[in-house]
Amino acid sequence: MVASLLASAVPAVALTSNPNIQTVTSNPTLQPGSVNELSFKLLNDGTGAEDETRDAYNVHVRPAGRVGPIEVETRELYVQSLPDGEPADLSLDLDVPANIDSGTYRIPLRLTYEYDNGAGNDVERKTTIYLPVRVESGPQFDVVDTASTATVSGSGTLEVTIQNVGDTAAYDSTVSLSSSAPDVTLGSDTSSTRFVDAWERGENRTFEFEATLSDSASVGNYSLAAQIDFEKPDGTTGSTPSLTVPVRALPEMTFDISDLQSSLRVGEEGAVSGTVTNTGPMAADNAVVTLQDPGPTITPVEDSVAVGSLEPGESAPFSFDVEVTSSASSGPRQFDFGVTYRDRDNTEQQAETVPRRVEIGEQSPEFDVQPVNATYSAGSGGTFELTLTNTRDHAVSDISAKIYMDSPLSSSDDEAFVETLEPGESATIRFQLSAGSGATAKTYPVKMDFQYDDEDGDTIISDTYQVPVEVTERSGSGGPPVLPIVGVVLVLVVGGGYLYYRRQG
Repeated sequence: MVASLLASAVPAVALTSNPNIQTVTSNPTLQPGSVNELSFKLLNDGTGAEDETRDAYNVHVRPAGRVGPIEVETRELYVQSLPDGEPADLSLDLDVPANIDSGTYRIPLRLTYEYDNGAGNDVERKTTIYLPVRVESGPQFDVVDTASTATVSGSGTLEVTIQNVGDTAAYDSTVSLSSSAPDVTLGSDTSSTRFVDAWERGENRTFEFEATLSDSASVGNYSLAAQIDFEKPDGTTGSTPSLTVPVRALPEMTFDISDLQSSLRVGEEGAVSGTVTNTGPMAADNAVVTLQDPGPTITPVEDSVAVGSLEPGESAPFSFDVEVTSSASSGPRQFDFGVTYRDRDNTEQQAETVPRRVEIGEQSPEFDVQPVNATYSAGSGGTFELTLTNTRDHAVSDISAKIYMDSPLSSSDDEAFVETLEPGESATIRFQLSAGSGATAKTYPVKMDFQYDDEDGDTIISDTYQVPVEVTERSGSGGPPVLPIVGVVLVLVVGGGYLYYRRQG
């Protein structure tokens, strides 16, 4: 009894063990098809009957780089001190492929740490522990392909192909696609959904979305996010982590308009022709070159010309008939050419307008007027004869010509008529013209204009033309010659005197 009492009165000696580091995780489940941030605790706790565990410090944790299909993206973790029973909160980034098999995986963690061995010495130790993780069975999904026809400052179709790479089918699945990039929208919104009633294991499903890229978008890759909510065969529901969906912004479709030729003149109908080239980056089906209305004095007879389908780098000619009013000004004018086409999805697209300078020539005369007989002496008159030629590229008809003149010229017949003139055809027109007896010898102008009907049946009054008329000096006084008359009188006087003398004798 004394011995027992003595033993109970002596305090027990505390027992201390070396560090014993373990991992603890409350949710080791991984989601396939994404990078998982797995949280866990690093705990220093002895497993024996000892009362205390020595502190570990300068703890370096180096995970293995890959465990089967799982890639560990975290390279190293560090804990300054790990006392007994006080866990450190850590996490690993694990890239889990979508087609991973279900089951349990162990992530090796190589530890290096130090501790006091109780004798005043620091001891370094190296060991490997394991962090168990689990991939549950059921549907799993992976984005296997994407294709987009969307261009910068345009829209197109985004095709996303997703495969069920899990080990069971999925039912009543909802695919949600969303964009966090301000330059990329899905239709007119930032998200869009699709529904699948049954999605078998290993089955590919392709979903189409309308993708629109803003003017400020850059050529290159953008990332969208997809999430799939589904029902498992046992009736429980599940949801995938966010799946990355890449989309490439294609360069804006462009067309350079070149080799422009213009026959436009003020007051006439002419043509503007050129070459359109598809500078890419993809084919343009059923391409149509358009011409915007340049203004009130210039009117395209047609505002679109079909040029067919153009592969990248391919060219085609085009031509527009354009009417220029007589009130227009000659000189360079800006014409805006556009191109509409259908993309690979047969969606109509409009390329950016291409401005080009087109020269408008001065107004040319409707007719060429050349005098044939236009010389008169003062005090005389006669036929005023001209050659009239149609210089237009279309026929004119019902041509009425009228001349105007000032004194000393006058006319007793100042009108002429031609029924029709084809382009380049000539006709002779005649008037009566007289020069006054007191006219000075010089060149005088005769003015004339024409009223005619054009090819559309419109009645046109031409500009005024001037034709030179040459007046020469008179050839005499206009009465009988003086010397011949005197001679005749002398002959008569002499002859009469001679006859009288003979009769008297």
